[in-house]
Amino acid sequence: MVQQVEGQSSSDLAPIPNVYLDCDACDVNYVRTNITFVNYVRDQDDASIYLDIDDQRTGGGGREYILRFRGMQHFEGINDTLRYVSSSTDSGDERRVGLNRHIKIGLMPYVTRTVAIRNLDIFYEEPDDADDDTDDIDDPWGGWVFDVNLRSNMNGEETETNFGLYSGFEAERITATWKIRARARGEIRRRTLDLTDETLNINRDWGDYWSMVGYSLTDRSSLALFNRARFSRTGNIALETYLAPAIEYNFFPYEEYQQRRFIVQYQLTPSYRRYYNTTIFLKDSEWIMSQEISTRLRYDQSWGRIDIRLSGMHYFHDTSLNRVEINPSFNIRIIRGLSVNLSGRYRIINDQLSLELPTDVDPNDPGEIIRGAQRPTSYDYSISFGLSYTFGSIYNNVVNPRF
Repeated sequence: MVQQVEGQSSSDLAPIPNVYLDCDACDVNYVRTNITFVNYVRDQDDASIYLDIDDQRTGGGGREYILRFRGMQHFEGINDTLRYVSSSTDSGDERRVGLNRHIKIGLMPYVTRTVAIRNLDIFYEEPDDADDDTDDIDDPWGGWVFDVNLRSNMNGEETETNFGLYSGFEAERITATWKIRARARGEIRRRTLDLTDETLNINRDWGDYWSMVGYSLTDRSSLALFNRARFSRTGNIALETYLAPAIEYNFFPYEEYQQRRFIVQYQLTPSYRRYYNTTIFLKDSEWIMSQEISTRLRYDQSWGRIDIRLSGMHYFHDTSLNRVEINPSFNIRIIRGLSVNLSGRYRIINDQLSLELPTDVDPNDPGEIIRGAQRPTSYDYSISFGLSYTFGSIYNNVVNPRF
């Protein structure tokens, strides 16, 4: 039986609540179509309920959703957080049905204070195995999740043919204490180009194995060991392999990871490299040691998102061989309906150890330009800036699937 809020008469009920849904992973049309006892608004200033939904992968290959309900206007101070975990075997439809169910449950404390309560009812479906201990899970895979994929592509024109064959394998096991991940990927990439007096056959094959074992020390710090082996025709690397320890510290507890994080990571990397062709440093192979420190600051709040990553590394045998990279991203709500977004990347590149030793070439020969796989540079950058302004009706309830 649904009870009326103490001291509240039917005439005191608030109007249908306005919900602002902040969720990148949601099927928004599905939510609006199936949860119709609230209004959906485009701008949070018009909302009486702010619903923020974050998601991330779980150790079993599924998804975990954190639903944060924040009351605004006449619901000020009524806040709640729900957690929904979807299995790796769930289909997309099963996942969105489960998420919708949790959204409905989280909206109940608000809706019971509005006129929508007059048309609501509550149903309960008793599980088939109600007496089973659901915490005692018999998992024959021991928490391991695997992914195998294979794809190919081919395109061409009168004087050019491109062919690619990609394969990959991934495995991971994630618990509260351990995080183990491994992947092996590779691609056969061939390009045939008919020039005036010759045919070029360009080989751009590559392969990469990478693994990581991480261990949680505290609610803010972790240790990890990284391993890698790879080759790249375009990078002039016949073999690169390393075993690198790393440590990470988060100035905020990991449980707040989806809302805010300030992470510092340090990695020490001894590695061996063998090259297809002699490098500009007159090396055919070498043992090298490098260190890298990186930081990431990210806030996800109702006013927008700030995400700034900064990293720097150098080689011990010559500190002038280094790299610095910054990746800022901002998405800020300025005023009602107006948002600004800015993202970019800037890299100072002084660590191209695998550059091939130049040979005598004719710069006017297009074949020689095409053959060049890796070009020397001291920096690269990218930037993106945008504004968005939305105005008109505050409501966003209707779903029209036509066309």
